[in-house]
Parts: sequence; structure tokens; C-alpha cells
Amino acid sequence: MSHPNKKFKHVQEWLGVPYGIASRFQKAQLVPFNPNDDYRQSGPASVQLTDPAFINADKGESEDCLNLNIWAPEDVQEKLPVVVYIHGGGWTYGANSQDTSDLSGLVASGKVIGVSLNYRLGPLGWLELSQYGGKFKDASNLGLQDMVLALKWIHQYIESFGGDPNQVTLTGHSAGSFSLLTLLAVPEADGLYNRLAAFSGYAARYIPAWWAEELADQVLKTLNFTSPEQLLTVDAKALMTVVNQVLPTDVLKRGNLNTISIGIVDDEFLPNGVLKTHPAEVIKSGSHKDVDLIITSTTAEASWYAANIPDNVDPKTIEAVIDEMVYDCHIPRKQAEAIALHCGAGEDSPLNVRTRFFTDYNFTLPAIREAHDHAQAGGRVYQLSVGPAAGSPAYHGTDMYGIVGQDAPDASQEQLDRDHFISQALLNFATGQYKKLWSPVKADQIMIKDIGQRPYQGIDHAKTVLQLFKGIARP
Repeated sequence: MSHPNKKFKHVQEWLGVPYGIASRFQKAQLVPFNPNDDYRQSGPASVQLTDPAFINADKGESEDCLNLNIWAPEDVQEKLPVVVYIHGGGWTYGANSQDTSDLSGLVASGKVIGVSLNYRLGPLGWLELSQYGGKFKDASNLGLQDMVLALKWIHQYIESFGGDPNQVTLTGHSAGSFSLLTLLAVPEADGLYNRLAAFSGYAARYIPAWWAEELADQVLKTLNFTSPEQLLTVDAKALMTVVNQVLPTDVLKRGNLNTISIGIVDDEFLPNGVLKTHPAEVIKSGSHKDVDLIITSTTAEASWYAANIPDNVDPKTIEAVIDEMVYDCHIPRKQAEAIALHCGAGEDSPLNVRTRFFTDYNFTLPAIREAHDHAQAGGRVYQLSVGPAAGSPAYHGTDMYGIVGQDAPDASQEQLDRDHFISQALLNFATGQYKKLWSPVKADQIMIKDIGQRPYQGIDHAKTVLQLFKGIARP
């Protein structure tokens, strides 16, 4: 049974709808929809290491977390396109119950059905254990497999809510955005979506198989376990704490060329891998050129870390920043020195230089390259650059309320205007109203829509970044 949404009286909602069930480290199985259940409370979020108040889940946290929140206009006269939101949080925290996962704002337009999903987080969803075989043979990218199962559920049941299963747009922020672009390389997801709107996440930064296996080995050793089967009964939060201890404490180091972190594993060569190839190669090949894309970035993505956890990421010296580019990112020293100058070396602090580098290296560069590759292959792609607004620096996450059609608390009018532009752009995209969008990227021409206050013009900055990073891999 549905219930009226508290913010928008013409929106009905079904909260905490189960779509799958799974034992620990097992592939999830689909749960049929029961229209007679009472869906007035959001379901449990995945177990995670965060403040429970942050995720706003009515039923707290649980390993049994595979559920959806669904919103629909009160009177649906014909099947509507569907927008599916995948939350971010570095694959280790977040939930479909957060304010920034609440699609009721988009749905209040009367133009779409909204769905927001939970998936397994941290080691429960992303610890690579398939190398041990047996009970763990399917334990590769389980969180990604959860997303595919959710899309299968949506394809099967969304008509019951007024949705068109053949008009599905996936959107998400950060880890959610990385994940939805990765689905291009997951054959099991083919046909379950039509459009992808990726906000601050790309077909990049995959965990190499060698590190994924090494991480599992280090976790076992840290726990003094002699068998991976002991992981089946260990306390979930204790397991997450150990994983956090094993990972580099400097969070920016987790995003270097080798991506020594936890998240999506490049498992294409593993026996039960989920990916068929590297997702960036799928874009380049044109095999999914029929899938339309929006690809976005903000002008100061990594400055979030400098503003919120400076002691964790401060390199202290420019020499340390350049050394990191050379040894961890495999950028030749002369080229690294030129990039450092571009990022403010000699004029600004090493911390700010480092975060500007990571903004370009981890966000701007893959956004430009992937937009170009999709256009070059014959696909339709729109690129957006989000600048700051009054009271809202253009850090990673600055646009999250706009994506789901909500107003950020205490937002300035300038921020509201910027975020409303994002909401309307996503609605136009999801409903196929392309004439209301800006010019798409062309095979031989960079086209970027700039919004917000501008520290630079997006097209000019893109050309500079491409030249500075020429020949440098950013897989």
C-alpha cells in the first residue's frame, strides 16, 4: 500500500520495498512485489561505519538491506519514464533514505516515477572473495550485482506504479555515478536502462584484481583468521573496522592510478567476474552508443577534503605533491612540474595544489575523455560543469540536492537557481526533451555547459587539462 508523501501532497510513496535477499557474501535472489504490504517506513540501510542520523533510515541498519523507495504522481494517466537513483558514499556509507536520495522532488513535476535503491556496502558488498571458490565463488562485486538485481525488479514490477520499464534513466552521485557507468560493461544489465546521468563519477578508478585479492588477504591476517569461512560469522562492524585499518589513512592516496581502496573491482579476468571488459573501453568501442549520457563534474571536487579533513590529506610540501604524481600516478617529472604550476605551485599551499590536481586527475580528465569517446563512437552525450553558488562551494557533492529535485537547507537563492537548473535538465533528459538541453559534445568539438559562478570557462579549462595530461593514463 502506498502513502502520501509528507513534502509533496500529490506524490504517493512506497518505502522499504524489498527487491532481493542474500546471505552474507552470496549472490542475492529476487523478492517478488507484495502490493498489500505496508510501505510507510524506509527499510534498513546497509551496515556501515557512520552516524545513523546521517542515513535517516526508519529501520536502522542491517545486512538484509536490499530495498527500494518508490515515488509516483498521485494520478498517473499513462506510463511515465522512470528515474533510478544510486546513492554515493565511496561504496562504504549512504542509503536510499537520505534527503539527498529522496526523488519526491523530481516526481512532484508529474513527469517521472522515482526509485532509490540500497545495496550492500563496505566488505559486505565489495570485498573480493571469489578467488577462494566454494561458498565464495560469486563474491565479486556483490554490490554491483545488487544494483543489477534491483534493475531487474524494476523492469518486472515498475508498471504497477505507473512506470514504463522501457524508459529507465539511471542517475547517481560519486560512487553511485561510477557504478552506473560501470553497468555499461555488465552484460547482465543490458536492456535494463536507456539513459545514464552521471554526476561526479566516471568509468574509471577501478580496484585492480591484485589489490582486491591482497586486501582480502590482509583482512584475514589482521583478524588472525586461518580460513575465509570465518568471515561468514564475524561481527559485520568489526569486519568493516578492520578493512578501514588496512586501507591507506590518506584518503586521496586511495584514488591514485592503482586505486588502493575498496569498491568496484576490475574483475573481467577472474573466473566469475561481473565485468566483460573495462567500462571505458565499452564507451570507446561504441557498443553502447545507443545509451544517451550526461557527464558532469564540479570545479573544485577534491577541495572538499581540504575543507573537511585537511590534516588527513596535507602533503606539507610541493615536492611531495610532485613525487606523488610521479610515483603513484606515473606522470613524468617534467610534466608533473607543469601540472603543479597550473594547480598553483609557488602561489598557493601544497594542500590546495594537491586537491586541485586530484580534481583534474580524478574528475575533470575522465569526464572530458569519456564524453569525447562516446561522441566519437556516435553516441549522444551532454557535458556539464557545475561551479559554486552563494553559500555552496563547488566541492564534491555540491549538486546532490539538485539531482533529486530537493531544496538544500538554508540555501541561497543563487544555489536554488543553480540546483533547479540541474533538476530540470535531468527531467528533460529522462523524458527525452533533448531540445531543451544544451548542445551535445561533438566528435571533433568539446561542448560544455557552464553553470554557477565560474572560476574558469569549462571549454577553455578542458583544453588546458587535455594538453597538460596528454599521454597520461587515467583508467
